[in-house]
Amino acid sequence: MEAEYVIKNGELISKEKACISVYNKAMFFDFCVYSNIKVVQGQMIMAEIEVDRLISSAKIIGLDHKFKKEEIINWAKQLVEKNNLHDSLIRLLLIGPEQDSEAQLFLFPVGLTFHQKQWYKQGAKLITFQGERFMPTAKVKSLFMSYMAYSQARKAGAYDALLIDRDGNIREGTRSSFFVIKDNVLIAPPAEKVLVGATRTILMAIVPDIMQVKEEDIPLSRIKEYDEYFVTGTSVKVMPVRQIDDTVVKQGESEMVMKLRQAFKDYCKKTIA
Repeated sequence: MEAEYVIKNGELISKEKACISVYNKAMFFDFCVYSNIKVVQGQMIMAEIEVDRLISSAKIIGLDHKFKKEEIINWAKQLVEKNNLHDSLIRLLLIGPEQDSEAQLFLFPVGLTFHQKQWYKQGAKLITFQGERFMPTAKVKSLFMSYMAYSQARKAGAYDALLIDRDGNIREGTRSSFFVIKDNVLIAPPAEKVLVGATRTILMAIVPDIMQVKEEDIPLSRIKEYDEYFVTGTSVKVMPVRQIDDTVVKQGESEMVMKLRQAFKDYCKKTIA
């Protein structure tokens, strides 16, 4: 994907002009929030949810700005059209105001990540990493811990790293939400302890037609007590999990996860249509 244009504060500019000063204190101190809009076949998926999350994250950390939901969505549509985007991500980066300037909002395309097909059939491998995200309900640009955890996951040949909190509970992946299924009940970590992604939001809305849903802590020490395991994310959608660290948690097909994956896929098709 070779994009030519970026949007800064509603203005369409060439990507070469999308620059931030090294003296920008908000950027230096990570006083920034971000989100991603997925583009499939030239159509934006879950754009309103992603923009809502950007605005919500800014509010949580006290980042004041003048941008409105409707105009951000319109700018994203403009970016899709001007760059002729087919399958892509549009990253939204909102940088906090400085003393003599207002907040800055950048919208720019980045490539989609494609994952190994065998992970969807056999289940992916995950590793664990001790740590908790600061202000977990806000999607902030303080990503050093996530970078370290994900780097270890890549070295181990894993899809992602699960963050384990001080109480020994699984919270989420560095780029995914984590779920388990037990006795036909979907269990998700409490929303107040994690970043609630767009895919999780949609899944939690459509799952009650298939099975019961509840939010509760998922202790790592009891991880083998569940029936099925999976992660969700903007690029990964719904992916079953086979192994966590050296423990094989699921052998054979994850039937309920595949059913949820199909339900989410059907939802996305209706959205595109």
